[in-house]
Amino acid sequence: MQKVKIIDIPPKMEKYYGKGTMLHPSLSEIEEVIGSIPANKLTTINQITSFLSKKHGTTVTCPMRTGNAIKKIANRFNLEDLDEKLPFWRVIRSDKMIIKSKNFEQWASLVEDEGFELSFTKSGNIKVNFNSEDIFLLSNCHQR
Repeated sequence: MQKVKIIDIPPKMEKYYGKGTMLHPSLSEIEEVIGSIPANKLTTINQITSFLSKKHGTTVTCPMRTGNAIKKIANRFNLEDLDEKLPFWRVIRSDKMIIKSKNFEQWASLVEDEGFELSFTKSGNIKVNFNSEDIFLLSNCHQR
């Protein structure tokens, strides 16, 4: 996932997205977006994919590739010095759940450290309780 790639939406995915183009974002571009999220704000995978689609003029950005890239970032940075981390913990799923990764409990504690209340589901997921003003709108993000 080194370079940005734009493809036609695969036929089996047209029932979800329709006909058009799909962006496969680069890891570095996702890192750049995540790096723009300020402290005490959250964003969702859907907001990231929507922002990148508008930026590149595509119909959709692949949410699975985006989510997998975020997990890869989380797993990489969990092994390194805390001072060097991108704020990956500020990206959550659209259903308000923490994205599961190897160390998602640690990720959740970082969200909690920023003042957000967490609740735990019966299925072992962690939900973030927040208001709409806690969401960082990527449309306000100035990218090169």
